Amino acid sequence: MKKPDWKIWIKDKKETEIWLKRYFKKEILKKSVDDSSLYLRRAEHNLSFAGWLIEKHNKEIPEIFGKENFYDWVINIYYYAIYHASLALISREKYESKSHLATLSFLIYYHYHLQNSLNKRDIDLIVSSLNKEDIETLGFSKELREKASYNVHESFERELVINTRKQAIDFLNKIKSILEEYKLRNKKRGK
Repeated sequence: MKKPDWKIWIKDKKETEIWLKRYFKKEILKKSVDDSSLYLRRAEHNLSFAGWLIEKHNKEIPEIFGKENFYDWVINIYYYAIYHASLALISREKYESKSHLATLSFLIYYHYHLQNSLNKRDIDLIVSSLNKEDIETLGFSKELREKASYNVHESFERELVINTRKQAIDFLNKIKSILEEYKLRNKKRGK
């Protein structure tokens, strides 16, 4: 059996649909309730915690830990925010996902191919939020992940945190906007 490849999914709607059907058949993706507000709350919670942890790097962390920093953890927290925002979109459609790849296939199929509410850059960002094994399986972001894992320079880590923070905030705002559009459409339909 061939491995899933999100880069092919971007180019080939049919291939995405084949994988999506597999995920539904195996119940990795299945019907659920709309818990999108809970996923959004978790994404915002992660953003708040990451912001708090960055703030602690200004004074308290150096006082307690010296030159030690925790930027790698801040980046992970931002990626969780991105992933939870992604799950909010799936949940809004009344589905749940038990796999990062199933989540990605759903979002590419429904929100990239069908609704055009996400673009390639958004998909790249979601992919970067996947766990390490999935990133390696997909072959995406290996260079960036390796730099984050092996580059020990604080200035690199700090800049990566700043960039990831902006991306996470922008992505969460986009997801909120998409979900708000759903609400407006449903109000117009009388739902």
